[in-house]
Amino acid sequence: MKAVLFDLFETLITEFAEGVRKVPRIHDFDEQQGLTRQEYDEEWRTRQEQRMNGTFPDYPSVLRDIWSSKGKTLDEAYIQKLYDSRLYAKLVPFQSLSPHVIYMLKRLKSSGIRIGLISNCTEEEIRAWERCDLAPYFDEVVFSYETGYAKPDPEIYALACERLQVQPEEAVFVGDGGSRELEGAQACGIRAYRAAWFFQLSDRFKDFDQLTQPQDLLDRLGIK
Repeated sequence: MKAVLFDLFETLITEFAEGVRKVPRIHDFDEQQGLTRQEYDEEWRTRQEQRMNGTFPDYPSVLRDIWSSKGKTLDEAYIQKLYDSRLYAKLVPFQSLSPHVIYMLKRLKSSGIRIGLISNCTEEEIRAWERCDLAPYFDEVVFSYETGYAKPDPEIYALACERLQVQPEEAVFVGDGGSRELEGAQACGIRAYRAAWFFQLSDRFKDFDQLTQPQDLLDRLGIK
């Protein structure tokens, strides 16, 4: 193997601690804002692909579109409140990195393995990337909102391999399994491992080799 491609959230960093979000989401939507929480959640989900592929340039534009679709207008001050809250929530996971993940990346790097990142994300979710201690280990990063493609689209895996100058069969992909990313990697000829160190083993991913700790990846690749 010449390269390892990683997912970001719930693979290298986590938004959870003991099964609970480190930063709770804002839940004070009410009729004063024109939408219930349930209505918001439904509209948010229908825009998943557009959020990930960069159709919406930022979080405020998503909010405006949601309220506009309901024939309503959301106060700009409230938009800023939600935006600030989301920026903070997405910053926190970068502030408490797992030493086991860092050790894994160090060993991969010192072994001459090229390291890439493929993340389905929006601009506000990875603001802290360049300043975090993970970034120096990566040779290439592919953020979906910048490319127009999102996992499991084969184009995003092909782009990552092209940037790393490896063939799909020369790479492995490691992720928690969200967005059918493991299936997407496998369909492109990339061997996929399911990262289960933040989330436990699951029968949902029984067709994939599941790693219970970062050291397991080093063992699978024969890196001592």
